[in-house]
Amino acid sequence: MDGYLTATRSREMTPAQARPHHLRFVLMLVMTMSPFALSGSSYMLEFVRGLGVSYDPPATSGVRDILLDLYSFITDQLREKVRRLQSRYRGLPFFHLITDLWTERHGSGSYGSLVLRCIDPDNSAVAELHLGVAPFTGRHDSATIKAWAQRFLQRYGVRHEDVSSSTSDSGANVKKALTNLWPRWVPCAAHTMHLAVKASLGATGATGAAARRGHGGPSSVRATRGSRGNQATADLLSRGRKIANHFHKSPASVEKLNSVPFPGDDAPRKMVTETPGRWGSTYQSLVRFFTLMPRLIGFWDLDDLTAAQQERQLGRWDWEAVRHLIGVLQPAYEAGIAVQSSSATVADAFGLVCRLRRTIQLGVFPCPKAFDKPQAVGHEAIFDFLKADKGRTNVMELDGRLYKHENLSTTTARGSGGLREEAVAVVEILREELDRRFFHTSDDTKNWLSNDAVLAATLLTPGGAAMLSKAASRVGQDDPTGRARSAVMDTASHLALVEPTMPIQEQQLQMERNLCRTTLLGWDSDDADDAQVVTPLEAVERELDCFLATYVSADDAVSFWGSRSSEFPVLHLVALSLLGASGSSAASERDFSVAGLVLRKNRSRLLPEHVEMHCLVRFNTHLLPADLSSIPALSHGARLSTRSDMSAISVDTSAGGGSQGFSSDSGGDSVFDGSDSE
Repeated sequence: MDGYLTATRSREMTPAQARPHHLRFVLMLVMTMSPFALSGSSYMLEFVRGLGVSYDPPATSGVRDILLDLYSFITDQLREKVRRLQSRYRGLPFFHLITDLWTERHGSGSYGSLVLRCIDPDNSAVAELHLGVAPFTGRHDSATIKAWAQRFLQRYGVRHEDVSSSTSDSGANVKKALTNLWPRWVPCAAHTMHLAVKASLGATGATGAAARRGHGGPSSVRATRGSRGNQATADLLSRGRKIANHFHKSPASVEKLNSVPFPGDDAPRKMVTETPGRWGSTYQSLVRFFTLMPRLIGFWDLDDLTAAQQERQLGRWDWEAVRHLIGVLQPAYEAGIAVQSSSATVADAFGLVCRLRRTIQLGVFPCPKAFDKPQAVGHEAIFDFLKADKGRTNVMELDGRLYKHENLSTTTARGSGGLREEAVAVVEILREELDRRFFHTSDDTKNWLSNDAVLAATLLTPGGAAMLSKAASRVGQDDPTGRARSAVMDTASHLALVEPTMPIQEQQLQMERNLCRTTLLGWDSDDADDAQVVTPLEAVERELDCFLATYVSADDAVSFWGSRSSEFPVLHLVALSLLGASGSSAASERDFSVAGLVLRKNRSRLLPEHVEMHCLVRFNTHLLPADLSSIPALSHGARLSTRSDMSAISVDTSAGGGSQGFSSDSGGDSVFDGSDSE
């Protein structure tokens, strides 16, 4: 490229010289989600000419072909990565599947996301293989979902026996399909926490329209919420939602709000809209309400307000309820955010669930004090305050600001260090919901102490055995460590089907050498010949006993096992295969966030196959070589074969089931639809 930047404008590029620039151009369009009209923009062409490069962007058909080349290259790279991991794990089930379904916002198309997660033994780090967002045709029943997932995995060479567990939200059909394929299924902890919080806030679990259809009118929605035992909180949040929506739709009100003086915190800010279906948005909305309280009070004191602006006010007791709700919701918000981390194991998720339950059970919560000026605003100011204060002041950070806080209890009377009734009701319902959704005694799918994927990963986490026993004791259930041990050994049993790896061979040779030096038998041996045979499964059991008796804590389980391959030559690989399990379906949610940006309103005519190619490229650009010219150009026959392979993932549907197909003769068969010109 440097040579072309200094060349004269009359110099012509050969097709071979232009190809890497075509690849960069298409990558730029995909990664910035720019309209294809950019390629013909006079400003764009003038900019390129100004560089002294005689370069013309590819035609529409050329963009489509180059995008297919990128897609094919990344697909091959993912297949190669799958093969490498299969050879490293040598028969152990090690992939942990994360999946979900999604319907596009500005159309009727359905898509499914599939992410494979594991621990890469070569670097002992969590690896996520994003296989993309693929079209899902047909009914959303368990049989169709099951067939779709199987075909998706087959495309990348993933065998059924490679998958150890799966994770999704609590959707019944997805859950049924996954448990039919692989018994070890983990419900998304973040989604489950969100449902528990919604119930504690008075949510009905149904949309307003559905409730009106079922009960005859708007009044029934209010009655149903009241039956959850927290009518006051539901009403307060409803009023807060109306206030936030008002500012969201009224730029004039936002301008007036930001004009209210507030020394020390005068940066313009907006309200955060609370969306019941979005994880953590209720807490974020309440926090923004609290940090904007002085401005909101000043706003409502203005003389030139309209009637709509005046009627949306919160009183003194409302503000007290807001700060108390912030205190009781913060633990659930923190746990929900932490469990979505891409590096968190399912054992980490279980630990967070236990910590959240313990926090809610104790019933003492730090709540921001009746509003005062924040102690510090912004990253640097917060560090300066903490450095100077040296822990003398009880403070908590909310929305990038430090506030004084006080500890309030659910058991203390209001007015003498106690929480308001709204907050107490949230705590009481949340206690019940957490036990019902995570430690259900009669439904194993809702009991993490009966989930083999959770138990095995937790047992192999240093200190995990003690946590399992303590958690079971606190919820009144039997100690699950025996079942956890059986789950580990069940996974390890697959090692007997393959040849030993080099560390295992070295261990066996050393044992044979030791036997050559002695004639003594073990004290519990009954047969001399049997004493000389050690199978991989027996080695796992011995190493597991040693691990449980020796290590009781560690900062990071994955790093711990990555550095213990010589000490536990067999068990470390089993541990890595189990620790890859995820406690959250956040990876699929992130995929759908990208898909939503690709399929925004003015690009809703993109063909499903092009949506799939866009998403796969965006998720896996790290697999592309630095020298893009090394990406081969597919032949016409290879491109047809690749398109056929993409179409094959679609599940045949019965009459009336619907299908979207991939016809390249469609009027919308362009990578960027002609309407995408803004």
